[in-house]
Amino acid sequence: MSVLHEKDRLALINSVKEPGVFVTCGTKTPNIMVTHWGTLGTLWGRDVFILPIRSIKYSYKIVTDTGSFALNVPARDMRTEISLCDTMSGFKTNKFETLGLHPKRAKDIDSYIIGECGLIVECKVIATVSPEKIDVKIPDLFTSKTPHTLFFGEPVKSYRLQ
Repeated sequence: MSVLHEKDRLALINSVKEPGVFVTCGTKTPNIMVTHWGTLGTLWGRDVFILPIRSIKYSYKIVTDTGSFALNVPARDMRTEISLCDTMSGFKTNKFETLGLHPKRAKDIDSYIIGECGLIVECKVIATVSPEKIDVKIPDLFTSKTPHTLFFGEPVKSYRLQ
């Protein structure tokens, strides 16, 4: 049974496209990243959000260690925070403090969420696909940057804060 209502599925998918979705992970040293791509669908009879993360990112280490992440869909226009978040390194910066965002504990996963966001989707990682396992048919797709690992997250809890 899906934890996502249809209107929440649409809100998540539309926010990924524009302006982006905040992804939070971890509790000991929590981090925020932004994704502008990913997909929500059904695999293995389950809802799954596929989240790409480069191995050089701080969030990669946290998601790998905790096996979870939260998708935070903005409740208001947060393009400024999204743009700034995209330029910061979690290795060097506490993004919650720098962006003036308020962390709240997630309900079912080992993570914080963003208090200013409206829709929260907590996911547990059920599979990963490393870049060397991806048979890419698009020339030069992985040549300019570190390739992404794909994290398959099953939504285990979905709720609205506002």
